[in-house]
Order: sequence, then C-alpha cells, then structure tokens
Amino acid sequence: MKKIGMLVMAVMLPILSMAHGYWLETKGSGKVGEPVKVLLFFGEYGANLREKGTKLDKMADIKVALIDVVGNKTDIQMTQTDTHWEGTFTPKTAGNYQILGINDTREVQDWTKHKLGITRPVQFLRTNYVAGNIPNNQSKTYQFFDIVAELQKDVLKITIIKDKQPSEKTSVTIINPQTWEKTNLTNTDGTVTFPLAGKGLYLIEAEWIDTTKGNFKGKDYESIRYKSETTFVVN
Repeated sequence: MKKIGMLVMAVMLPILSMAHGYWLETKGSGKVGEPVKVLLFFGEYGANLREKGTKLDKMADIKVALIDVVGNKTDIQMTQTDTHWEGTFTPKTAGNYQILGINDTREVQDWTKHKLGITRPVQFLRTNYVAGNIPNNQSKTYQFFDIVAELQKDVLKITIIKDKQPSEKTSVTIINPQTWEKTNLTNTDGTVTFPLAGKGLYLIEAEWIDTTKGNFKGKDYESIRYKSETTFVVN
C-alpha cells in the first residue's frame, strides 16, 4: 500500500524563500480503530534539521484539523513538546483522512531582507493518512492554496490549487527522503511531475505572492505570502 502523505489584480512570483518551514507527519498502524499521532515540525527537512525548545512556541497559532472519509471536519488539539507539536485522532472507518493546518492570524512581517517587503504571511499545511487496505486518494481540496499529490507509476504528479482553480506558473519544490531537492513551475493546467526516488517521506512546497496591498490588525502590508507544504509517505 502506498500513502501519499483570489485574488483579483494579483500576480504570481515564483519565489520559494526562507529555508525554514513547517510540515506535518503521521504515525499509525494503518488500521481502523487504532490511534494515529499527528506531528507538527519546524526546521529544514532537506537538512535533517528539526528545531527544539522555545523556537516552537510560535507554532501555537497553527490550527490543525481532521477531515474524515465523508468530509466531516473536527479540530485536533495539539500539545507542545520539546521537539514538536503533537495531537491524535482515531480512524473509525476505512478510508482517506486529510490532516490540515492553517495559520492566517500571524502579524504583518518586515521581510525586506528576504526580498518580500512588508508582507502578511498565510501558512497552509497538509498531509494524508490511509486507514485500511485501500488505494490512496488525495484528489479533494479544502484549502484556498493547496497541493494535491498523486503517484503515477514512477513519477509524482503535483497539482497546485488556488481558490479552487489550477494555478499555472507556480513555483513548486520537492524534497525527497534522500534530501534531493528540485524546483519547477506548474504547467497551464496547474500540474508538474517529479521522478519518484524510492520509499520514505516527501515534502512538497509551493508559494504564491499576492501583491494586492491591504491592512491586517492595524498594520499596512504590500503583499500576502501564501505558502503551502504537503507531506506524503511512499511505502
């Protein structure tokens, strides 16, 4: 079994910046009725760096939720440890479960040194969990800026969705379990493919910069940086 873990007047800039990032992982038996751990990390997956201690404090604003096999959504209570944030859920029926994370409340940031100017960051996270001996299906999307991963023979097909539509010319980076990293742009149908490189956890990152100016929590910004990170496991 294989697990695979709006705006008007906006432009897309293919920038994947600031190497540190967040990602979700799951640990479970794959069996119905047995608990699954949901782990939230911060660091650099490609450098095998997972931050610890007080550097994880700011992750409290990331809200994690479960979408079950029939589309019901429930929040997952996350607890901070020294190495990550952790929560649990128990699959009640066989099927595909989506674990989603979002932080859309972060303060406006001055990221001029990262060539992003004064921006409002919005973070999306996603991973997938399969309970039971069934094919994986990650086709449904639930987030404004989302990544869908599909195994097709010896390649990974990645689709970037923005506001329920395929997002063309969007920069996508994939990091495989051997920390090989490659970046490419999506086609006109919002897709891009990468060669499969064996078993393990893959991290996919996509970023879109909306240059519509605005104000959030009393602070003006020049752009909104939407970032999405999806993980999936190939067994």
